[in-house]
Amino acid sequence: MNNDRNWTVLFIGGASGIGKSSIAYEIGRFYGVNVLEVDDVHLSIETVTTKESFPAIHYWNTGVNWKDIGADGNVNWLIDVSKEMIPVLKELVHRHLEDNLPIIIEGDFIYPEFTTSFNNPEVKSIFVNESDMDQILQNHLSREGGALQHYRAEISITYGKWIADTCNQNGIRLIESRPWNTVLTRAIKSLL
Repeated sequence: MNNDRNWTVLFIGGASGIGKSSIAYEIGRFYGVNVLEVDDVHLSIETVTTKESFPAIHYWNTGVNWKDIGADGNVNWLIDVSKEMIPVLKELVHRHLEDNLPIIIEGDFIYPEFTTSFNNPEVKSIFVNESDMDQILQNHLSREGGALQHYRAEISITYGKWIADTCNQNGIRLIESRPWNTVLTRAIKSLL
């Protein structure tokens, strides 16, 4: 464990299947800090709310099939859910800042510009990028097994490009997931 940490809340965002969870847990082990997966927060919100209050989070409950709306439709949904998550994630950040409880918040549903809205150097973010579809296919396969998921990888590539463009336009930290053997070092260096 390393105590030389210059943040209390660290967001790690990016598309599905690019290695951000693995990176988050590597950083968590390095600093001795817990990781909160935004997917768990998303499921909790979905369980206790309705489509009237969180329409994007409840979108798939309307009968729409994610395979019918194309990669761009799925990316728009990911962006909309990320925006709906902002007030919940904001409260989580404030709690961890007030109590000085370090946390890494990791997931697909982190809106890049939201992470810059805190006027506090104790809140930092890293977004992770992987632009090789074959790598994403292999990542999904090694994590979940089964057949190659080309459509899902296409969504990840499209969403990843939107995230990378948003980060580059707004000066938000963006690192490549590979080479994997240097990702921890590169992630920590980007936070300095």
